[in-house]
Amino acid sequence: MKLEYKKRIYWLLRFILIVCVVNVLTGMYEVFTSNYNVTANQIIWRGARYNWDENRYRNIDELENLSELPKECDIRDIWAVASCYAKDDVECESRLKELEKMYNDQGEKQVVENILEHDLGDDKKTRMEYLIVAGILTKDLDKGTELLNTALDYCFDRDFGVLGYKRYIDIGDKLYRKNEKVEEIIKAFEILSKYTVDYMSSAEKILDKDCRDTYIRHYFSMIQLFQTFSGIEYFDNNLISEKSYGGDNKKYIIRAVKSDSTDISLYYRMYKPFIKLGKLEIYGRYKNLDMRVYGLMIGSLDDRDVTDYISLKYLSTLTFIRRLNHLEATSDIFELCAAYTLVYDTDIHLIEGTAYAIYPTYKIFDYIGYKDMVDTKDAIRNFNINFSKGGYFGEFANEVGYDENNPITEENFGERLVEIFDMRYRCYEVLGEEYGYDIDCITLDLSGKEPLKRKD
Repeated sequence: MKLEYKKRIYWLLRFILIVCVVNVLTGMYEVFTSNYNVTANQIIWRGARYNWDENRYRNIDELENLSELPKECDIRDIWAVASCYAKDDVECESRLKELEKMYNDQGEKQVVENILEHDLGDDKKTRMEYLIVAGILTKDLDKGTELLNTALDYCFDRDFGVLGYKRYIDIGDKLYRKNEKVEEIIKAFEILSKYTVDYMSSAEKILDKDCRDTYIRHYFSMIQLFQTFSGIEYFDNNLISEKSYGGDNKKYIIRAVKSDSTDISLYYRMYKPFIKLGKLEIYGRYKNLDMRVYGLMIGSLDDRDVTDYISLKYLSTLTFIRRLNHLEATSDIFELCAAYTLVYDTDIHLIEGTAYAIYPTYKIFDYIGYKDMVDTKDAIRNFNINFSKGGYFGEFANEVGYDENNPITEENFGERLVEIFDMRYRCYEVLGEEYGYDIDCITLDLSGKEPLKRKD
């Protein structure tokens, strides 16, 4: 009998040892392969998500049956936007009146909770409700993250394991998985982005600085929140554990914090399976993660403090910084609104994932005060003309990889982003180093000048 127990203990200890070794090796593997995590596997361009697929980005979003907004509709007023969206739909109009009255009587938080506490539908009314949630969150972001945290609470459901039933004795960490409401909020931000981009692209310059700034803040907040929920959807398909932070006794599934700057940090504890046997997953080591969604900048990037969060002892950090340099330089040349998401392990300061958000600027963004501002549309047009036959840099098109039969457009800019990175760098090598040109000029209007001739 004693021998039998000894054998059981022996095999149990061997199993525990194997699990520990696998766990340690998994951690080592993640460190050695972290360089793969620096590729931005998802970008958002002009309100659509693109996933990295082998050697280029591919659009994964397609909006259907989208109501057009009249030009006089103020895209900052979500109730006006929702009213246009709900037009000629009796059920939508009735629900809209109910929510608008609730907003006036009880406030924005009650509206968000009222919408998110209901089960998801698959109809126009649901789209309208989540569009209202996206608009309220966008308007509220300047005040802080309280409302964002409220919305995040509804985006996760308890996970009770492979057996699928609730334990009678609820002990240990409470575990959660994201639910379908995350994707529904993302769809709402796609719709809001489409409306906002359409408005911005057709709007004239606004001379009143305060009025103009409210449009820019709306644009930036909307993009940052779209990026936030897209990050949750793309990066985290694992178990999340409740956790308290600092002196706050409340436990959060994910806690959103907005720093003194415009960055949003999402703190959470994630369990990742290290053994998968069909539907059975064995979870062991957890990671304390921060998803840092940086604020947008025009023609630049907020990358000054990136090494405060990820360690320079990893090759992946240096690779990531080089990638950011490509994004920043391209943003500068094409006058883009750009930002990035950085997911990292807060214990070992190792990159877990990255993503970009890139949007065009328009005439309404005349933030410098130039009489004739070069916006993204102008920059793309000038670039195509300059490198086409007869253009100022036309003789150098082949060397920089430009094909005038396949011009860059706003529509294909997202899927060709890496190709554009490469062309910009070749411009630097050929025109900058060999000819001494400031490559910022490649997107300027040079149509009145004699084309540059190749050196003998």
